[in-house]
Amino acid sequence: MFVELETDAGVTGIAEATTHDKPRTVATAIEEMSNFFVGRDPFDTESLWLEMYRDEWFSKNVINTTVVSAVDMACWDIKGKILDKPVYDLLGGPVHGTELRAYANGWYQDTGGSPEGFAEAAERVVDDGYDAMKFDPFGTAWQSMSRKEQNRAVDIVGAVREAVGPDVDLLVECHGRFSAGQAVEIARELAEFDPTWLEEPCPPDSINSLAEVSRKSPIPVATGERHMTKHDFYELVTRTDVDVLQPDLMNTGGITEGKKIAGLAEADHVDIAPHNPQGPVAGAIYGHFCTSVPNFRIQEMFQTYDVDWIDDLLKEPLVVEDGYMQIPDGPGYGIELEHDVIEEHEYTEEKVHTIDLWESGWEDRAQEKR
Repeated sequence: MFVELETDAGVTGIAEATTHDKPRTVATAIEEMSNFFVGRDPFDTESLWLEMYRDEWFSKNVINTTVVSAVDMACWDIKGKILDKPVYDLLGGPVHGTELRAYANGWYQDTGGSPEGFAEAAERVVDDGYDAMKFDPFGTAWQSMSRKEQNRAVDIVGAVREAVGPDVDLLVECHGRFSAGQAVEIARELAEFDPTWLEEPCPPDSINSLAEVSRKSPIPVATGERHMTKHDFYELVTRTDVDVLQPDLMNTGGITEGKKIAGLAEADHVDIAPHNPQGPVAGAIYGHFCTSVPNFRIQEMFQTYDVDWIDDLLKEPLVVEDGYMQIPDGPGYGIELEHDVIEEHEYTEEKVHTIDLWESGWEDRAQEKR
């Protein structure tokens, strides 16, 4: 979901407001909250953020924070365009240059759920130039796994490691599925394959579980994609030993809040690796944000394995080459939407892609659920 804010000076700011399964809800919320920002100065990002968060009664819910994020990020684009500067210059400059190391996601949907399928797909990712990749080997597990399921997950990670060799970062995704005890057990079994991190091992509603896993896991723990605003991330930094924070700027509060979250993490020597399963506008925004963050580690990208029309959504598509994203260097975020293509792919429920458990190869678990 894309957002454009138009100014009376003829400058338009672009943002993305994608959130899981609630596009029409977010669109409605933007209209409902428009009294906060229509007629305001787009340079007033701090006061806009404060008022939109403070004066909404249920402020820290994902719909509200997604609206705040979109307005904030569109304002930063406007600032850059008016000042004729890329946004990263307004955020302190490109600490990490204008190319960012990225890791691949979205590459393993057609693996059949087998170790061999994952291994073959992982080899293609390396052939595409990536030296880091994320994947979820756990099927539809929740809280705990049977021994058979757990063995298959371990075999999948082992097969991928064998296929890609020792120099590729493997980022193991749990999607918040497990109890603390199960997550620690899984981490100990996977440790021999040297994963770079274990992501979101526990549901985001339990800081205590995350704290326990981060203390006991032999694998570094990454989390944060479903945590909203600096307040949640303060709890993660002060109450757990997680190694990597993964704020999603589209949902947690935009660039204004993202810089504060990065500062909290930097104060405790924790890295930032933002969550990014969204579209190309989000990708461009992350490029500008991440290069300005001293403790940035690596950026998630679906770009290579997304829908075949992904590059057509922008007049100048994002470039991801040899595992690095090139940050657009024009004013603002350096991107413009291709409205004709957007209209061609207008949202309807029928067009939403859903993953069939059987096609994804998780037949055993699907059968158990029946």
